Amino acid sequence: MLSIKEIINEEIMTTVANYPLFGDHLNLNEYGEGTLPAYDFKFQNISFNEVQYDFDTEDDEYIVMIKLIDRIQRIWNMQFGVAGGAPTDVVNKGKRDRVMSTVLKIANNFLDKFKPNALTFEPSKSKGEDDMRRYNMYMMFIKKNMRPDYFVFERKPLIVIERKVKIFDKNAITT
Repeated sequence: MLSIKEIINEEIMTTVANYPLFGDHLNLNEYGEGTLPAYDFKFQNISFNEVQYDFDTEDDEYIVMIKLIDRIQRIWNMQFGVAGGAPTDVVNKGKRDRVMSTVLKIANNFLDKFKPNALTFEPSKSKGEDDMRRYNMYMMFIKKNMRPDYFVFERKPLIVIERKVKIFDKNAITT
């Protein structure tokens, strides 16, 4: 049976102050509103099949690489990480939401410029092959912030952002 102190604390924490119970802040449904301001970024058109975006946080320099993987189908692949590191590196300096807002703005900039039929993304795993934490976090963030002209779906290990109305080059030679 709960003591009066425990009942009052529970009532204050959940009803009056509207504070979440311990652990509720880990719920992925509440993650990723994409409302934090993005860091300033720079675009570089490396070649016909590769573009790069760069941005700096207060502590680190990030690189977002987007490469063309199928010219006929207009499918691109995106990766990002800290300069000098690997995409599997976990920075964990409390800037996750602002970094994600910046990557979202970069992805939208890329979608506007190149109008791909699909943009794929494979979140890295930091703790073995069965670790789906990053995948689930990125998927929730992307779903919450998806543009109306694209939809997102899972094709594990990839997250696929696909154009609703496809664009095909009528002059492309396919054999």
